Order: sequence, then structure tokens, then C-alpha cells
Amino acid sequence: MGDFIKRRRLARFLDHASQRAEDWPVPEGGWILTMRRALGMSAEHVAQRKGVSRNAVYQAERSEKEGAVSLKQMQKLAEAMGGQFVYAIVPKEPVEKLKLRQAQAVAAHLARLETDFQLWSPDEQEDWLDDKTAELMHDMPADFWALRVDGPDAT
Repeated sequence: MGDFIKRRRLARFLDHASQRAEDWPVPEGGWILTMRRALGMSAEHVAQRKGVSRNAVYQAERSEKEGAVSLKQMQKLAEAMGGQFVYAIVPKEPVEKLKLRQAQAVAAHLARLETDFQLWSPDEQEDWLDDKTAELMHDMPADFWALRVDGPDAT
């Protein structure tokens, strides 16, 4: 199976996962505390099931809220409470839109390097940019993501 088809399947998978993840906002107190409270389980009981101190459970709850809890810790706490830990990295918008924005930025960058680009008519410039964007989207050269696109969601 070609890289293009593999990328397209992965993009569909991620786009679908992203849509589902929108329905899972992080609870205000964090997942550990929310699960524990929903079960009516004390920190002491979670600690006993996990084989740690009650303070370790409280510390994990604080660490989660601060973004410092480890994946392994989340997994073990979830298991101790009869749950499962799930994590994901999903795109903020459809994958093809991210790729298109990158291709457009790379094309614009390459246009600035073309010595005669400014001498072309606006229609010729637009055609060149459209063609270069399509070429970049299709070919996905090795340095496609080397140029940083600073859009509103860039971090």
C-alpha cells in the first residue's frame, strides 16, 4: 500500500478521533478525582488497591491538574479504580486542512525566493501558488514540515 493511501487512512482515523474527543472535556477536578468521587471511593481505598499511601493518591490528583502526572501513574490509578486510562493526540482541525495550510505557506515561501515572481501578473502568481501548493500536497517532500507555519493555533 502506498504512503499516500496510508497517510489518508491515518488522517481519517485521526479526524474521527478528534471529533469524538471534543465530547470528552477534561473534568474540572481532573480524571482521577472525578472517577474516584463518581465511585464514592476514598483516596485511602484507591491507595490500598494501588499499594501506595493515601498522600500519593492526593499528590497524583494535584499533579494531574498541573499537567505533571505520568501516563504510567494514570494507567495504574485507573486500574486501581476499575477503569482504563485512554490518551490520544488528535488534530485541532482536519488533517488535510493542516497539510493544506502548510503547503500554502511553503509555496508562499518558495514564491518569495523566485526572482521573477513579483514581475508576473496577479493571475500568473495565483496560478503558480495554486500549482505549487497542489504539487507539495501530492509529493510531500522530505522537508515539507521544516518551515514553521505561525498561524492562530501555532504553539
